[in-house]
Amino acid sequence: MNGTRVGYARCSTDEQDVIIQTEQLLALDVPEDRIYIDRGFSGTTRRNRAGLDQALAAVWDGTVFTVTKFDRFARNMAEANDILTDPSDRGVLFGLGASVYDWNDPFGRLFLQTLAMVAEFEANIGHQRTREGMALAKRNGKLKGKQPKLPEPARRSIRRRYAEGEVSLADLAVEYSVGRSTIHRIIHGAPETAR
Repeated sequence: MNGTRVGYARCSTDEQDVIIQTEQLLALDVPEDRIYIDRGFSGTTRRNRAGLDQALAAVWDGTVFTVTKFDRFARNMAEANDILTDPSDRGVLFGLGASVYDWNDPFGRLFLQTLAMVAEFEANIGHQRTREGMALAKRNGKLKGKQPKLPEPARRSIRRRYAEGEVSLADLAVEYSVGRSTIHRIIHGAPETAR
């Protein structure tokens, strides 16, 4: 079974799709039942990524942990080191597209560390641009903060109807397509105001 590939795909938001990554992994001979996916994770943190945990648990000596792009599994040096060290100690290789690298080989490690540095640099530049853009929008009065999920007329109606006993918290949540916690805040919390 040596050389068997185990694939991992990730997208940053629930709305994004991993179809292209999945197709590329299948083209690299990763069996469909060995492709593990995380949706809604930025890749800047290792925590709570069940798909990554499953992929790393599914590898064994001689398998190739495979991703289509380096930043799909790590965006900084510390994460790359954390993710690749344990599997490498178990004899697992790292596949980046069609290329295969050994984290325990000095040249392979140097190359992967260089990619990790570039991924970290790109992430940091992206964060810096976001902060600069937000600061500019705030200066120009365009950054208003988090807006209420429901307009004020709807919130007044919710408070009135709940106070009169017409409907339950759960019914209101379903009717307005929001979470029960949102309805609870509207009824019991401080009034939400747009900033």
